[in-house]
Amino acid sequence: MCDVTHSDPSTHPHLEASLQTPKASLQTPSTDSLETSPLEKPSSSGMSLLVVGAGFTGSVLCKILRTSAPALALNVWEKSRGIGGRQAVKRDGDLTCDMGTQYITCFREDERFKKYVKELKAIDVIQRLEGKIVDAPPRFSGDCKHYVARHGMNSTSKYFMSGTTVHFQKKVASLKVHDKRIEVCNDEGRRSFFDGMIFTIPAPQLLEIDMDGKMSEEVRENIRKIEFTPRFTAIMQFDYVPEFDWTLKYYRNDIISFTGWDNIKRMHGKNPILLVHSSALFAVNNTDVKTKEEAGKEMVERVREIYPQLPEPKRVLYHFWRYGQTYKPYTGEPGLVTISENPLIVAGGDSFTDRSNLSGCIVSAEELASKVKSHYGIQ
Repeated sequence: MCDVTHSDPSTHPHLEASLQTPKASLQTPSTDSLETSPLEKPSSSGMSLLVVGAGFTGSVLCKILRTSAPALALNVWEKSRGIGGRQAVKRDGDLTCDMGTQYITCFREDERFKKYVKELKAIDVIQRLEGKIVDAPPRFSGDCKHYVARHGMNSTSKYFMSGTTVHFQKKVASLKVHDKRIEVCNDEGRRSFFDGMIFTIPAPQLLEIDMDGKMSEEVRENIRKIEFTPRFTAIMQFDYVPEFDWTLKYYRNDIISFTGWDNIKRMHGKNPILLVHSSALFAVNNTDVKTKEEAGKEMVERVREIYPQLPEPKRVLYHFWRYGQTYKPYTGEPGLVTISENPLIVAGGDSFTDRSNLSGCIVSAEELASKVKSHYGIQ
């Protein structure tokens, strides 16, 4: 996931604690407007590419290809109902809350990432984080800046994806190569044809797809070796709360690893909403053992033990991230992996890089774009 929650460095030093990502400004179309046409065969006016996954990596990739290779006909299939992946925002009545990525951290030395942050700042998709962060990992108090997205963290992905046709609730079941074209079948049995495919979904999900024998055993084995940390999430909504002296807070050696007042962080004026992320260790020990509700209730009880002044929440919602952040990336951290050269089938995402965050997603997106343009002879 670019990142699904904040990281838990005390448990997994490979993870990065900045689950950070912004949301779209008024210039960003709604997710509904992005599904512009029914599923159909792509245009014959140029090489047709299917991008699988509308998270941060896929969204940045589409922005790069739209601007640098406009002749390519891009289509995106996304199995969920919205854009953003681990940047998901829960919206339910008067409740709105970033469920995964909480904010963006831009380090001074990360020149590649700064370019995208500057673009998002220029159009007010992201803003400087003004709230107080308590007990953050040491590296996040160094030479870096933090940003939030007042409209929700997935608005960054919405911005980068804007202008690309996205088909929601479309999951790839299988593919078959015919004469250098790819016949792709979705989970409803409908078929479309493309000249190339780019996967940006969580790497383990690649192994669930019938690849027509195109994936080598070496690639398959290396994907099996990728490890993710899961995460449980609880969203506590209140009618009122007493004042706290922090906006975001990290915890060590506990079943929870992070809490954040979403309404203060994003300044959205809704009722007080407290986002709670589990520790990686708690999630690992309880994955497929407890339901998200069972694990979430334990987390809520722990929060109320730590903060007895909290009133009874108005309601609590729960979520489980099976693929939170990458703990062990793809061997060699190449940025992408090639499944087939002809026709072109490649896969990428931050789990193919040396960092499990949005910067890693950008590294992979740029590598994927370079691979595509090189393959099709585009300067």
